[in-house]
Amino acid sequence: MVEKTPAEIARATLKLLSARQLAPTPENYQTVYHEVAGLAAASAALPPDLAEQLARTLELARPAFGGNDERLREMVEQLLRFLRQPEPDASTLQVMLQNFGSRLSFVAYDQAHIRTSLLQLLHLILNNMAVLCVEDQWLHGQVEQLQVATRPPLSLAQLHAAERSLKDVIAQQSVAKDRLVQAQNDLRAMLSALITRLTDVGDRNAAYHAQLEDCSQRLSQVSSLHELAPVLAEVMQATRTMTEHCNQAREELQTLRARSEAGFAEIDQLRQALEHTSAMARQDAQTGVLNRRGLAEAVALEMQRASLTQTPVCIAMLDLDNFKAINDRMGHDTGDRALEHLVGVARQVLRSQDHLGRHGGEEFVFIFPATTLEQGVEIMKRLQRALTTRYFLQGNERVLITFSAGVAQIAPGEEYAQALVRADQAMYQAKHAGKNRVVAAPMP
Repeated sequence: MVEKTPAEIARATLKLLSARQLAPTPENYQTVYHEVAGLAAASAALPPDLAEQLARTLELARPAFGGNDERLREMVEQLLRFLRQPEPDASTLQVMLQNFGSRLSFVAYDQAHIRTSLLQLLHLILNNMAVLCVEDQWLHGQVEQLQVATRPPLSLAQLHAAERSLKDVIAQQSVAKDRLVQAQNDLRAMLSALITRLTDVGDRNAAYHAQLEDCSQRLSQVSSLHELAPVLAEVMQATRTMTEHCNQAREELQTLRARSEAGFAEIDQLRQALEHTSAMARQDAQTGVLNRRGLAEAVALEMQRASLTQTPVCIAMLDLDNFKAINDRMGHDTGDRALEHLVGVARQVLRSQDHLGRHGGEEFVFIFPATTLEQGVEIMKRLQRALTTRYFLQGNERVLITFSAGVAQIAPGEEYAQALVRADQAMYQAKHAGKNRVVAAPMP
């Protein structure tokens, strides 16, 4: 007799369940499955510890399955009930897991497609913001930071850092923005007063000329000195009034001008303050990696996490070799692109949990969570090997970018700044030893 395969037994089981109009519960499925397989078929039960471990794994992974597929949720609940019954059958579990895996693959594909579409939509919005905020330089820092933070592959650490940075920047900018709006409103009120005053001066000037015209006509009809005196007195009074009014208007206009100049100066200062606040975002504007402030916050977070998990943290200091020669021979624009080339290659080599920041000039700092000193050295050597296979192109010239690096593992109780000094010293040892190499800093 030819032995049936598990798939054939499963298909026959489903047919019998349908023919007998039985609900496809784990219990009914197991009973019919054993019946189809034959009484002689041995029922292999899962060890209780393994069954419970699988159930806990399903519960922990449930949030990642997506919340819109009702059938997948039902299959998860059925699996949990089946795994937590006494002596769950292994062959039945195999079939249930096959069905679950098939359903999960469709859900995972949909979730990945949704995530990709959302990222594309977000990038479109950010690109439009960058185009529309030409006059608002203070927005550029946030837009650039969001563009960097949403570049795949995504990591929670990267997104959390962007969120903290934007919250800080928005809080500071809201204050400066309110002051800017108030200064603009004050300036608008002053300009309105200036226009009103100029209009008033024009009206009075027109009335003065009309009065002089009237006096001129009356003078042409005067026949005696007795009639001349009142007309002359009226002309003198009108002239005196007009002169006083002009003097007063001139003083007011000078005051408005001074206030306007002060208002424009304040607006310029506030705009500079907004741009400065935006520049305080934790990403380096040129390369898109963390700046010093971002590095300090990232390493503080990783050290706190390391103290809870009892895992090591490594940092590395990198300095490009012969960078001044590249700048002198090819120009600073080429030097800037060389830095961007290094960052691009590093992003491909680094793990999702690693951090990269610009310390200054051509110096970069790497933070490696849950990494020993030996592992940190190996990561930097892997970056060196990657740079040898990815040449930097300047026109038709291929330029090999190399670096010297020092790696230090943060010792228990050691501050980040102290570990950075050790990594920096190790980096200088690599420089003096001939460049293009990685040196491990000894533990303090």
